[in-house]
Order: sequence, then structure tokens, then C-alpha cells
Amino acid sequence: MSDRDRIHLPDAEWQVMLAVWQADEQAAGEIIDRVLQQRDWNHRTIRTLLARLVEKGAVDVRVDGAKYLYRAAVTREACVRSAAKSFAERFFGGSPQSMLLHFVENEELSDEELDQLRLSLDARKQRASQGKNRKRGRRRKEE
Repeated sequence: MSDRDRIHLPDAEWQVMLAVWQADEQAAGEIIDRVLQQRDWNHRTIRTLLARLVEKGAVDVRVDGAKYLYRAAVTREACVRSAAKSFAERFFGGSPQSMLLHFVENEELSDEELDQLRLSLDARKQRASQGKNRKRGRRRKEE
């Protein structure tokens, strides 16, 4: 994981990133308008949050004449992975298993959601098994 993928985004910055992720490249005014659709914040607050995101490396800025154009420098998926890892570390001693078990045992999950979870776990197990088999095959060739 690169340093950019480990960026911590507090809730307010996350709201601005949601607006940034909605377009490839956009002016600050477009981002502000998107955030204002969701939050009743002062436009200066949003500009400050956007500047912080640029400082952190989460957002890139390009100057085009008199315009500053912003685009995401990190993917939403990378930020979600980082936040999930941080959450697991803070509340579950870094154990993804404990975190998953907590949610399975304590949250309302439909039969469809449980089936999808089971399919995902089975697919993950199969990929792990195939990876082990490939490593064994390489070791035998080396011997």
C-alpha cells in the first residue's frame, strides 16, 4: 500500500472526497456545489477542506489559466481499505476475522446478504488454495 493509500480522512474530508470522486477533473466551485447539496456548510469551510486534501496528497490540482482544476489522487477503494484497516486495528486488535465475526453475529443480514458473503468467502478460500498450489509447484521444479 502506498503512502497515498494510507491517507486518514476525517468525516468532513470524506464528504469533500465524495464530491471529488464524482468527476475526473473539476473546478472548486463544482465541488463546493456538490458538497452543498449534502451539507449546509460555508463555502470557505469546503475550500479549506479541499486545501487540506491537496496537502495530504488525496487530491491533485492543476492550474489551467486562471482556473484550478481538482481530481482525486487516491481511489475510493483505497480509502475504504485504509479506513477498514484502521477500524479493525482500533476496535478489533487488528483482526479482520474478529471484525467480520462481530458484524455477522451482531448485524441484521438478509438471507441474500448471507449467501453473498458465503460466496465471497468460498471464492477467497479457493484463490488462496490455488496460490498455495502454484507455490508448491514452483518449489518442486526448483528441487
